Amino acid sequence: MTPFDENTATESPSMDSSIEAFLDWAAIEKGLSTNTIAAYRKDLRDFICHLDGKAITGFENIEPVTIAGYLRELTEIGLSSRSIARKMSSIRSFFKFMLTEGLLDKNPTEGLKPPKLPQPLPDVITTEQVDNILETIYLGDSRGLGIRDRAIIETLYATGARESEIINMETSDIYEDIGFVRIIGKGNKERLVPINNSALHWIGRYIRDVRPRLMAKFRRIPLIFLTYRGKKLSRMGLFNIVKKWSEAAGVPEVHPHTFRHAFATHLVDGGADLRSVQEMLGHSDISSTQIYTNLSRNYLKDVYRKFHPRGSAK
Repeated sequence: MTPFDENTATESPSMDSSIEAFLDWAAIEKGLSTNTIAAYRKDLRDFICHLDGKAITGFENIEPVTIAGYLRELTEIGLSSRSIARKMSSIRSFFKFMLTEGLLDKNPTEGLKPPKLPQPLPDVITTEQVDNILETIYLGDSRGLGIRDRAIIETLYATGARESEIINMETSDIYEDIGFVRIIGKGNKERLVPINNSALHWIGRYIRDVRPRLMAKFRRIPLIFLTYRGKKLSRMGLFNIVKKWSEAAGVPEVHPHTFRHAFATHLVDGGADLRSVQEMLGHSDISSTQIYTNLSRNYLKDVYRKFHPRGSAK
């Protein structure tokens, strides 16, 4: 397929005027930037070039199979999934406009799915960076907030818990005698996750020495981690705690979820199997867990030889 050339294409005036009407609407009514309008124009005119090659002279003659064929053609010429998704978005927006304006009776993009974009790998901090952040936390605050912050970050890294799971964690969720913590995740699903002795130490110290003072006016509150006023910690409050100490340690761009990524990645790098990590993270689909693995082929061969019934057969 050859990209649209304004000097050679033979698009019909009605198709051209429809596109220009859409672009005017996007610029005036939606207030989209000049660059976005230019991208829309290129995407739509490339599409018209494809239609011209198929002898399709009006938008009313387009069927879902027409657009599916165009997307397949873009794939065959090696266009990236991200570029194809952008073109699909432009086409979808155009036909939605045409339908809304009463210029078409049906939307040929309805039901078509854009190509699945590759999931970006999360930013992961090293074990040394985790240690630096933990050791940077100042413990001499008269209110004991440093001890609280140390307990929070230790728990984030020890359990891989989400922000909401940390915020809503209660004192009864800690099973120190067996080294587990109960986490209530998405959909109110409950899971038990191991927790290490370091995190248990700081949680215990916080609950014993700091939390009673923070909750002086709210003695019945069951939540573990509280603000200095003795109330429930907010997402922004948790974010600020992590941001404060990570920046102090010289590790910028760290947020609470970073410790969840680090938890999973460091486990997998250490040899943990994905099913176990999936269980600890509370993922319903193992595909969500697979982004954390960067296993070598030699490791996979070792697993195969060890566990397949004929893996070691000559």
